[in-house]
Amino acid sequence: MYKLMQALEAKTFIGSLVVIIAYISESMHEVFVILAAFMVLDYITGFVCGLTKEGGFSYKKGITGALKKLSYLVLILITILIEFLINYLTSDAGLNIPIGNSITLAVYIYLIGTEGLSIIQNLIILGIPVPPFMIKLFGLIKDQSGNIIRK
Repeated sequence: MYKLMQALEAKTFIGSLVVIIAYISESMHEVFVILAAFMVLDYITGFVCGLTKEGGFSYKKGITGALKKLSYLVLILITILIEFLINYLTSDAGLNIPIGNSITLAVYIYLIGTEGLSIIQNLIILGIPVPPFMIKLFGLIKDQSGNIIRK
């Protein structure tokens, strides 16, 4: 339980740092909020899947999931800082390369896809009927018998 609390504290600290830097650098927008919602939904559906499995919820997997989300926030922070550096260096050199927040936005969208895939997989494991277009949207593959292939 102590390790879980440490992971949550670290996640909260880094998450707060990412939000502050994203706000200052104007990289915080609706897509970030959508990513945050997907991260929470993935954690919740993963937790529920853990409860339904034999043996119950695994704290080790729970901590691993929290650390994965923390790593996403670190990736976003690095992306924001790189974007800031590119903007700073190009403007200092007298170049006008309008990248805006395009790199950070691309990372947000990639992570939303990753989280969405995980959420859909969790829902399928829980027996929730997922519409075929959602399965295709998040790139889940079916084998020849029509079963979803899980990695």
